[in-house]
Amino acid sequence: MHPKHAITRAGAAVCLLAAAVTRAFGQWVLAAHAMPCKACHEALFNAFAQTAHFKTSAEASAQSVKGSFADGHNVLRTGVAGIYFKMERRRGAFYQTGADSARSTSRTERIDLVVGSGRRGQSYLYWKNGLLFELPVSYLAGIDQWINSPGYTDGEIDFARVIVPRCLECHSTSFKLKQERRALQYSRDYELGISCEKCHGDGHQHVQYQSSHPAEPRGKYIINPAHFSRERKLDNCALCHSGLREQIRAPFTYRPGEKLDDYLSPASDAPIPDVHGDQVGLLRRSKCFRSSATMSCSTCHDVHRPQRDLAPFASKCLACHQTSQHPMAAKIGARMITSCIDCHMPNQRSNAIQITTPTRQSSLSFRSHAIGIYPEVAATILQSGRER
Repeated sequence: MHPKHAITRAGAAVCLLAAAVTRAFGQWVLAAHAMPCKACHEALFNAFAQTAHFKTSAEASAQSVKGSFADGHNVLRTGVAGIYFKMERRRGAFYQTGADSARSTSRTERIDLVVGSGRRGQSYLYWKNGLLFELPVSYLAGIDQWINSPGYTDGEIDFARVIVPRCLECHSTSFKLKQERRALQYSRDYELGISCEKCHGDGHQHVQYQSSHPAEPRGKYIINPAHFSRERKLDNCALCHSGLREQIRAPFTYRPGEKLDDYLSPASDAPIPDVHGDQVGLLRRSKCFRSSATMSCSTCHDVHRPQRDLAPFASKCLACHQTSQHPMAAKIGARMITSCIDCHMPNQRSNAIQITTPTRQSSLSFRSHAIGIYPEVAATILQSGRER
């Protein structure tokens, strides 16, 4: 085993101590849980730490909360006269206040957790009586402004949208549940963000074994999704990318490599799955997918690294498709090897995520995973190329 991949006994002791500290003090969850992996896989971990998956939830801090609290930028006006929301930072903590000046009433709650990496936007949660609730104001990165949170009506001071376990299952690695007086509550024992464990399983036994067998080249007692069948690879992603599905078993009990249909109801048979959250459903409908025996999400995606530049994805297409056989090859020219994604997987508006503002209701756009031919999209892209 190469020295840089070997874990020393001393290093393993530090990692296991970190994990123990994590279990004792929930607020350090993400960083401490990640330490056992980082000790041996530092370069891979450092790259993964920059991804939206890793940053999909966090404790509220000056680093994690992206919206502005500066005067002049920290108020959200609504369409109802006298009702507004104000975002404030006091003594290192962050708060949202809903105020009704006509009735001289207000309500304030602290921002405790952040959901969303901030690349597209963020929503915020607060703790109350062992439950988590969505705060009424979210942040939208594209316009760099505070907005009404999805699910809330403009002009109402409402803090009552409870966060169900299924939401947390896709925006965190784990959240333990507990029974209090016959009511289900969230434990403060949780791990925010999507960590290695979500796809590779619990790594404690792996760390213990490798620390006592440093020369062992095989990764024992750890799950490697690369060895899964295509269906199980898809299930690993479909846990959070196959649309709205009802729970069959308790949340946070699915383990990588198991059949997802044993944990969630079958995926929706809607004619066209929504572009937000059902990437697997759209991919399955694609001719590229149906014509391949092996194509899965990981054919194009490396979840360990940020992938925001679309041009490199074209090389995945060119592994099967010859540019010379494209019917519009002469017209497209050199862009043939860089623009596959924009033409064949265009951005489309989501019907699942609706944003309500004082003046209108709008939706967000997401990359469609229904790989196909979109004549109107292609024509628009070609026209914009000529205008340049």
